[in-house]
Amino acid sequence: MFNWKDISMAGIIGMAIVFYTCKKSTLQASINSPENKVSNFIVEDNSTFSFVSENTYTEFHENSPVNWITFDEAYAKCKKNPRPIMVDVYTTWCGPCKMMSAQTFNNPLIAKYINDNFYAVKFDAESKDSVKFDKYVFVSTDASNPKAPHQFAASILDNQLAYPSIVFLNNQIQRLDVLKGFMPPQKFEPVLNYYGSGDYQKTKWEDYEKSFVPTLK
Repeated sequence: MFNWKDISMAGIIGMAIVFYTCKKSTLQASINSPENKVSNFIVEDNSTFSFVSENTYTEFHENSPVNWITFDEAYAKCKKNPRPIMVDVYTTWCGPCKMMSAQTFNNPLIAKYINDNFYAVKFDAESKDSVKFDKYVFVSTDASNPKAPHQFAASILDNQLAYPSIVFLNNQIQRLDVLKGFMPPQKFEPVLNYYGSGDYQKTKWEDYEKSFVPTLK
């Protein structure tokens, strides 16, 4: 059973991804939490933004109804046409990740809502590719270990590596929330709408959940 106490919020300023507050008991409580920079980047680079990684999501999700793109594409699109970003942090061996893809992301109504309201990103938490964002470059924590976490995954999840983790970012590339573990379509739908509609800015989750009228039965 999903426990909202496991969720917290924080923001991202530039490439500095912040520590999210673990002790907050509600979503609304930490919307305005202080934003603290982390210093676990690998290399500082002042060249023009680019992404070294092509990521591996297409190999495993090419038939998905969700329009998955890489983070660099989502970042570029968001700068031109702002909208929220949803990042699915997964691993290729993770059973719940496969369930999330097969049951939740493959649901036609869920996929349509994601495509209409988010830029959707798949990120392999054990990728060996380098990831460049703004002036920071993230790499695998151990290129010789196939199970080593990627520095980008560790950063965006504040080293709390659980798979799958669904990260919601607003249209300013600020982190709003992290959902951990498998969620069936019926449980995922209200959360998706909460962030996709922007209602999180004006309504407490408890109130939104009570008033939400589901499409999925």
